[in-house]
Amino acid sequence: MTHDHSDHSHHGHGDEHGHAHAEHGHEGHDHQHALDSDPNTEYNWRIHHPFGEAGDEVAVEVAPRSGLLPRWRFVTPGSYTDITRWGVGAPNGGPVETNVRGPVEGGPVRLINGPEVRWMGSVEALSSSKSAYLVFKGEPPHYVAFGQAEDPDGPPGPLEGLSFGDHAQHPPQDSHFS
Repeated sequence: MTHDHSDHSHHGHGDEHGHAHAEHGHEGHDHQHALDSDPNTEYNWRIHHPFGEAGDEVAVEVAPRSGLLPRWRFVTPGSYTDITRWGVGAPNGGPVETNVRGPVEGGPVRLINGPEVRWMGSVEALSSSKSAYLVFKGEPPHYVAFGQAEDPDGPPGPLEGLSFGDHAQHPPQDSHFS
């Protein structure tokens, strides 16, 4: 699958090129540009643009590669304010349900060895049939990171992420929540 938004890239593992996976099925989504995850990442990442009924939003979708993923968290720059909604939904750009089980949010808080961030997520388990979504409008954040929390109300542990533009803005590999 080709992806003509060259300003999106994965951090952590692999290259910057999306790989199409047969199990995703792209029927009904031909009008969208979607970025499929690199197979070496821990999570399945997809970017949907355009997204939403008006087609003026962008959605970042994340799902586990296998099994269940409880206590998931999105992390964005602390100063970023253009998130329109976040929640769960069907894979491949399904509608976003914002009424999640056990919603939690934190920040802005400064990471150890890193930037100031906000985080948001839920205890509602993700699976092959349920993805997490972060939807924004306007200028994208410099990065979106994702991880799993140990504590149902706590911040995420190790992060994996995408950069939009300036790679220097992404939290460094040794940054973490206190």
